[in-house]
Amino acid sequence: MKNNIKHIVIAGSSGGHILPAIKYLNELSHYCSSDQILFITNEVGQDYLHLIEYDKKNVIQLSSIDKITFIFKVIQKIGKILLYNKVTILGFGGFITVPILYFAKITNIFFFKGHHINFHEQNFVYGLANKFNYLVAHNVFTSFPNNHFKAKEIFVGNFFTNLDKNLDNLDPKSINILLIGGSAGSLELNKFLSSQLLKIESAIIKKLKFYIQVPKKYQEEVSAEYKNLNVDINFFTFNASLNFKGFDLIISRSGSGSLHEILYNNNNVYFIPHLHSRDGHQTLNLNYFKIHGYSLKNFELPHSKKISKEYFNSLINPFSMQKILCYLTR
Repeated sequence: MKNNIKHIVIAGSSGGHILPAIKYLNELSHYCSSDQILFITNEVGQDYLHLIEYDKKNVIQLSSIDKITFIFKVIQKIGKILLYNKVTILGFGGFITVPILYFAKITNIFFFKGHHINFHEQNFVYGLANKFNYLVAHNVFTSFPNNHFKAKEIFVGNFFTNLDKNLDNLDPKSINILLIGGSAGSLELNKFLSSQLLKIESAIIKKLKFYIQVPKKYQEEVSAEYKNLNVDINFFTFNASLNFKGFDLIISRSGSGSLHEILYNNNNVYFIPHLHSRDGHQTLNLNYFKIHGYSLKNFELPHSKKISKEYFNSLINPFSMQKILCYLTR
């Protein structure tokens, strides 16, 4: 790896962290040479590297299972970069970001390197890693206008949007229903759906067509939930380019990326937040929209025109990434 790195982007743990990071990386590659960009991720990131659109020779994958060993690996892998280069760092969440941001802070204090340390928070409430990262960050870019920590926060909106690509086989004669459970899928959501289908008359069932996102390794287990139901089901693996337009109903978790896109497209939706998500961020994401006038009766079927397109454009901002780039590439 050439030692002329100027930008380090870090993300791990889940698609909710990694996908916005990759979208940012692809945009950043238009502002500087790919030789100057380093992407650091963990084993989860392996499944998303194909989405990087530039020459991805500067990618480091670190195992974060053993946290103590991981810290030493960080020092070993990027120690020279942080000691000999002045870099701009942007973390997108996950434990993987913490030792790297703190190591950069240490080199700033003891070696006067002048690294610019930043992170992006996708959810309404800070994740555990970002609570630690706040202590050493210069800027915090947020998807929600939180103002939890006003001194450092810069509201940019949510830029993980895919407004161009649909599934190819949507049937205009059917009622098309999409079930998504985040990047890792959700067996719990599928159990919920199958239990509800048992209550529906067979004449109605025949009009329904389901598109269910689930990882390949769980498809057999999920299929078993529907084996006694005469239902038209299409399974597909996580599709980062999926556009939610065209679906008559969506059943979804309420992670930040899915939540913003679904509401932006004004789909009929049944949100089922992950109640055991750390810090309850999925419920808090939904509550934000609820208190801002969006009709969310028990988080079911929001179908309201109360929130204008202008409001959503401020949350899903086509220029939000440019805002970050203006701060970090000037």
